[in-house]
Amino acid sequence: MNKKYIILTGAGGFLGSFYTKELSKFFKVIALDVNKKSLQKLKKIKNVMTFYLDVCKENEIKNLFNYLKSKKIVVYGLINNATIDSVPNLKSKNKYPNLETWDIELNVGLKGAYLMTKYFGEKMRKNKKGTIINIGSDLSVIAPNQKIYKKAYGKFIKPVTYSVIKHGLYGMTKYFSSLYAESGVNVNMLSPGSIYNNHKKTFLYELNKLIPMKRMGKKKDLTSSLMLLLDENNNYMTGQNIIVDGGRTII
Repeated sequence: MNKKYIILTGAGGFLGSFYTKELSKFFKVIALDVNKKSLQKLKKIKNVMTFYLDVCKENEIKNLFNYLKSKKIVVYGLINNATIDSVPNLKSKNKYPNLETWDIELNVGLKGAYLMTKYFGEKMRKNKKGTIINIGSDLSVIAPNQKIYKKAYGKFIKPVTYSVIKHGLYGMTKYFSSLYAESGVNVNMLSPGSIYNNHKKTFLYELNKLIPMKRMGKKKDLTSSLMLLLDENNNYMTGQNIIVDGGRTII
């Protein structure tokens, strides 16, 4: 049986590269990123096509759309994963990002998802088949707890931009799920809680106290939920924010 095509933005990042490897076992993955070095690593994976692409630039998205159309490639799934996250460190202390930073981060996280949906989501609507997954965060429904950052990273403050992006992405999810509902296209959001990535022990200790399961997530904890949202038999779930966070947001 021929494998379906999935487009993944931000494919070269921490979670993006994991998603690429996992999805390539079941789909043909069209991996997009602006990091050429990361794309080179992904090229070695079977069933993966890589493209250097800036999701903020509509002309680049349009060119990819037309290229895939010329190759008669039908895209079944779109995963909007591209974002700029502020990783905890000892240097970032500004609770008010400058406007340049604001524009850059919102362009990648929100405008990029909008533009990808404009082209590939609309094509799915016309084909009356497909699924769109926006990658959110537990910060799509809660605010960051700045106390856990303070104890581990001093004066670091999780910036407002990330919360705005993830809350806004859920609004976009609901909007397009309603718009495409009668066309056989499901639009949902997968929102991971904190996923372990060599965090400081102090941070782990403080965060785990807030999580009912008493541990940070692992990358593999996301696979089954991602596959559920991509399952073509799962065709009556749309507009949902699937939060995979060990129960943190329920308290």
